[in-house]
Amino acid sequence: MKNIVLMSGLTSIFLFAQEIQTLDKSVVSGNIVDMNDISWNISEFQAEQPTKSVSMIDRRALLEANNGTGGIQAALESVPGIVYARTSGLGGQISIRGMNSNNTRSIIAIDGVKVRGRSTLEFNLIDPMAVDSIEIIRGAASTIYGSSAMNGVVNFKTRRFRGDVNALFSIAARVRSLEYNTVNYGTAGRAELIGGGDGWDILLGAHGRNASNFRTPEGVAPDSHYQSYGADFNIGYTKGKVRYYAQGRFQSASSHDAASVFNRPGTSYDAHMKEDPLTEHYLRAGVEIYDIGFADKIDTFAYLRRYNTDIWVDTLAIGGSYYHRKVYDTYSAGGRIHFDKNISGHELSYGLNIDSAISPKPLTDEYLTPNPRVLKNSRDTMQIEIAPYIKDDYAITKSLILSGALRYDHIIIKIGDKHSSVEDADSTGEITRFLDSNSDKITGAFTGSVGATYFINNRFSFVANAAQSFLSPGTSGMFPNATTEANLDLKSETAQTYEIGGRIHDKNHYASLVFYRTNYTDMIQSVLLTNGKTQSQNVGEAYVQGIELESKHRFYDIELGLSGAYTYGQNKTANCPLSYISPFTGRIQFAYHLPFGSAKWIQRYYQGKTRIDATQERKTSSYTMSDVNFAFHLGYFNSSLKDMDMIVGVENLFNQKGRNPATQENIRYAQALTNPLLEPGINGFVKFVYNY
Repeated sequence: MKNIVLMSGLTSIFLFAQEIQTLDKSVVSGNIVDMNDISWNISEFQAEQPTKSVSMIDRRALLEANNGTGGIQAALESVPGIVYARTSGLGGQISIRGMNSNNTRSIIAIDGVKVRGRSTLEFNLIDPMAVDSIEIIRGAASTIYGSSAMNGVVNFKTRRFRGDVNALFSIAARVRSLEYNTVNYGTAGRAELIGGGDGWDILLGAHGRNASNFRTPEGVAPDSHYQSYGADFNIGYTKGKVRYYAQGRFQSASSHDAASVFNRPGTSYDAHMKEDPLTEHYLRAGVEIYDIGFADKIDTFAYLRRYNTDIWVDTLAIGGSYYHRKVYDTYSAGGRIHFDKNISGHELSYGLNIDSAISPKPLTDEYLTPNPRVLKNSRDTMQIEIAPYIKDDYAITKSLILSGALRYDHIIIKIGDKHSSVEDADSTGEITRFLDSNSDKITGAFTGSVGATYFINNRFSFVANAAQSFLSPGTSGMFPNATTEANLDLKSETAQTYEIGGRIHDKNHYASLVFYRTNYTDMIQSVLLTNGKTQSQNVGEAYVQGIELESKHRFYDIELGLSGAYTYGQNKTANCPLSYISPFTGRIQFAYHLPFGSAKWIQRYYQGKTRIDATQERKTSSYTMSDVNFAFHLGYFNSSLKDMDMIVGVENLFNQKGRNPATQENIRYAQALTNPLLEPGINGFVKFVYNY
């Protein structure tokens, strides 16, 4: 993929022009490189995280990526250590360093704000063309985000007008992208009203996506169709050294889960599930202040997000029921005040973060057949996190950078007193007594990291890090329902991560290699029970370790990219492998650049699982898929089309059959097209993009 240099492992460092001491610049994290520029020189770029594992996917890479068969998750798979576990044509989670995002060991954020309460569905609401870049933080660097940021953070940075706000005001309507995919007859597009001047910066956007069921090498995957639409705005006003801004968006998505979730066997066994619709309303307002003496920059904001979800589940064919799950008025709200200051070689950042998750209405299941009834499966809940934090990157010498971060999460949990239907049906009263005794609960924990980067010279560096992190179960697992069993003994999980890596680069070559290990205590895992339900359990001690590789090389007009990740997980208490870990994934990319465009070949490889937890999963087969595409710079043919590209290509060129080893299944049923879900077959696509 173009325009992406992955700051893999711990080798994301302060890069320098000619001298290492140029560390006092205010820069962005990640390395954004225009691979169309033949004079590409990696030493011209800098990164915010000198010792951390930070990757950046920039706007050009997002524009050229085809997301019609996997949403935003498909673009994330270009980063070593990230695997897309598909559940439908749009839905699914990502696995970061072996851990599924549905297990809340990673955080999804939008412009630095956590997306809470929809770990299974949150990707469905992110339109790739509404994103300007994606920052991916793995391992030790993510601890600054606190609870749940054990394996990584994926931060989506939204679009805004970046022109001269001091010029005369002007605004224009433009088409950002249009695309079509043959495998699911999918269409998508985004249009924007963008401009600024006289102090203003304005962006108003609207987008939509629609697709039918996608085809696999074994036939059409039923119930894999989706549709999504939304609108967003990002408006700012700058006066002097102060910028006032407001952001907002509305999004609605209807997604049919071919493979279902909660370990159901999917449409191959006539088990159906859909979110119809899932809606989001989001509003954020803030102020940025620059160069005021005691701080180079202050950013303070407040936000409010609201979700409504209608989930429809039909498992009548496998002896279940048909019911409508209503998850209404789920709110998250909070704010932050953040300071940046450069003091004598110290890049200092500190602040206070407040996040809350508020669910005033219980989760309700309305059973339509058989035995019509309404069950309220939870109480009203509220969780508040108050977290002061500080981070420092210190260039102690020209050759050595030290880094440290510390955060304390003060967590307040409140549970209402109105009983759920499950409590009323429990003759023992155990659940009620537990919830009443934990209705007002206060916990807290420190997270932090230390690290160092040593520069041997301008081309070689070594990095090491260590971090402490934790996962608070919150109210997770307390409320049983149709698909889950409560666990009243669930404890917080803690982890320690250790990383060591090296990096080499020059004008046309870049390579990094990182080794890591994370040790978990009281690890929380979703376990499939004999009754078909799942339960969150502390499985004891476990560890995940692995190697991540990323390299890019330029030979005149030819570009070669290599990336891969090997992951190994073990449940030490049960002496068995951790489930649904993809052992090795990798890709090789060849690109040939021409004045009028480029030609690209990508080979993706997924190693099958042979080390498995036989109580949760089956062995899988290895497979490889080939992608080819051609990008044409339309401005080469007509100057009025400057910055416009037409991209045509084919994914899975040889119609290879593949089941991603990170995708969950129900092993009580035989393997089928949707258990686990097959990846899409051969797909031709065409995409128009406007890079402005």
